[in-house]
Amino acid sequence: MLRDDFLTKLKESLLDSKRRFYRNLVYIEKLDYLDDLRSVLSIYNETLNGDTRAYAFHPWVTGSKERFNSIKGLLGNVEDIDYSSSEYYLGKTYDLVVMDLVDNFQPNYLGRLTDLVRGGGLVVMYTDDLTKNKIFRNSIARNGEVYDYYERRFRRKLREHQGIFIIDESYTSIPFTGEVRPTTEKRPLKSIYFPKEIHDLCLTDEQDKVLEEFRIMYRGGKRILVLTAPRGRGKSAVTGLGIAAFIADSDRERRIVITAPSLASVSQIMEFAKRGLDVMNIPNEVEKSDMGIIRSVRGDRFSIVYVSPETAVGEDGDILVVDEAAAIGINLLAQYLNRWRKVVLVSTVYGYEGSGKAFLKYLKSVLEQKNAWTRWLTMSKPLRYAEGDPIESWLYDSLLLNAEITKPKTLDTAEYLTLDKESLFLDDAQLSQAYGILISAHYRNNPDDLMIMADGPHHILKGIRTNEGFISVAQISIEGNLSGSMIDLALKGGTFDGDLIPDRLLKHTRIREVGSMLGWRVVRIATVPELQDKGFGSYLLRMIVEDAKNLKVDWIGSSFMGDPKVLRFWTRNGFVPVHVSPRRNEKFGDFPVVVIRPLSEIAEKIVSIASFIFKEKLLNTLHDVYFNMTPEMSMLLLEASKSFKEVKLSMIHLAKLAAFLQGTSPYESSADSIHLLTLKYFWDGRREWKLDEELEKVLIAKVLQGMPWSYLNSTVGKSRTNSIEAIHEAISLLAKRYYNLDDSSYLGVSLSSLNDEFTTR
Repeated sequence: MLRDDFLTKLKESLLDSKRRFYRNLVYIEKLDYLDDLRSVLSIYNETLNGDTRAYAFHPWVTGSKERFNSIKGLLGNVEDIDYSSSEYYLGKTYDLVVMDLVDNFQPNYLGRLTDLVRGGGLVVMYTDDLTKNKIFRNSIARNGEVYDYYERRFRRKLREHQGIFIIDESYTSIPFTGEVRPTTEKRPLKSIYFPKEIHDLCLTDEQDKVLEEFRIMYRGGKRILVLTAPRGRGKSAVTGLGIAAFIADSDRERRIVITAPSLASVSQIMEFAKRGLDVMNIPNEVEKSDMGIIRSVRGDRFSIVYVSPETAVGEDGDILVVDEAAAIGINLLAQYLNRWRKVVLVSTVYGYEGSGKAFLKYLKSVLEQKNAWTRWLTMSKPLRYAEGDPIESWLYDSLLLNAEITKPKTLDTAEYLTLDKESLFLDDAQLSQAYGILISAHYRNNPDDLMIMADGPHHILKGIRTNEGFISVAQISIEGNLSGSMIDLALKGGTFDGDLIPDRLLKHTRIREVGSMLGWRVVRIATVPELQDKGFGSYLLRMIVEDAKNLKVDWIGSSFMGDPKVLRFWTRNGFVPVHVSPRRNEKFGDFPVVVIRPLSEIAEKIVSIASFIFKEKLLNTLHDVYFNMTPEMSMLLLEASKSFKEVKLSMIHLAKLAAFLQGTSPYESSADSIHLLTLKYFWDGRREWKLDEELEKVLIAKVLQGMPWSYLNSTVGKSRTNSIEAIHEAISLLAKRYYNLDDSSYLGVSLSSLNDEFTTR
């Protein structure tokens, strides 16, 4: 197509998009991109000339500001966005977004910024070459090598969708000819409870319906509202309006606590809570962050405050609102549900903070355990653009945001294989199935993960597949074989891309040979949901172990956010915990865990030492470094380590235990003896028996972590009375097992019986 014809088609499409409220996209990839970029922007200015504009780039890279300045005159009043801060703009909407891809091509940024464009708007991306000298792509390289499977597929997807205009060695226009449906035409509800003024701020009847559901927060008992939707459906906005409506309708003081992985995530909730209060003429004052995001809204009889995910567990208030809940650890969510009576969980499905489907599966299992009254709501109508928008269709397909999986009808043809990545990324059906399985079980995925999987030469894929599709899939990263200089760097506290497990173990065991071993880190492993818990994942893992042994790999390991179900899977398959991060991840509320299965003789020795060191650190610092680890995680980590260390109790300790068992000495008076006996039990890696798990969890929470009695109910679900009874039962069993001691044992100690246990001078 000739250049003039291309620009004419673009102009026609821009006019049509304005009339029908959909978006167009222009993609430029050529060395001399500036002239075409200027022409596209000129056509936009002549045709639409939208007021709100954004330009995204890395301003700190040499030459980037010069490019920006060279076209700034055509951009007008534009907001420049550093890609690294793009999450702070998720609540905004623009008529035009221009993305400079010359220095970097990173799916996370591309997805976020494309979604900021409203219907009738234009997305423009430009680069000299999609694969050369790109920051994120270079970080995936190993030994100077990196693939381009992701970029090839990205270019192909541009040509498979409508509403897209491509400039490379030629000019290609693919105007949108499909149908769209407006979503902002509201049908009024037959009856409403909350004031009409707040309902007037809702743009769709879906928002009206969700707003009315906030009435359940007035009802007695535990009430949980779960709201999910793809990005751009207005769920955060209606949540903010729901908070305002709840406050406006209350006749007493109210405190609403909002948490999310970052303050930026809650910007829309805060903004619309304030709008709702303003329209109801309720006086309020806001406190903003340095980035201009509302941190709190306060009035005479109410407050709406943001706190970090970890802090939210111990906060008090009427309602806890959790935004982007899929990006917060399931352990933290479980604690919220223990601690709070009224909870609103808001989460994106098919978004950039995690896989919504996997999150919902995890959440449902937690709610079933809590047996709490729950209302599930979903929203499907987009607000920023018309339903049927072609750029949304392209984005979901290109980034595989909606990867779907199907259960094979028969397992007769199942076989284990190593996947050919080049072929996989040419086959959309197989790729969607394989990647869909991985994200179905791992809810903390984002678009960058797919590019790492595709282009990383050290990332390999294994699976079990039938003629109809995959059953189980694993993504593996090859790690180790570090040079002496890299080992020195890690020991001195330096970091480097990749080699996660060697880096962690070098820093925490200080054994140099850790870095020279070759290992496989299982990044993800998952099975079709309908076939989970049937042994396919364990079978796949066994086959991977055999492959690794044949290739003389020293170890296989994995690193993941601490989740009891995941940890049980690994320990059942012979993997040993060797490290837990000393810092809890603030966003996810979990401690990252590293597990290893040694395959070589040297690995056996190192893992044995690492396991002992880890167990010693955990038992010695549960009251300090790991004081807020969940007792269940602590229990499973200790149980998985078979390391042994002798712990001795003196005759006086035994006498104090007997007094506690008889009831003549309260817990506080015998706490030192109870602590030593508890340590003896958990250090006993040789025993072939164990206490009931509920008893173990109470011992860990109170005796080892030193939690106040008031915290035990939210962490282990037991009141003070029940906790004391559980500790008494556990100590009775341990005292009897180790020392044949019970509540009828003699309580006194004679001086002669102490022998040389104590020296007084």
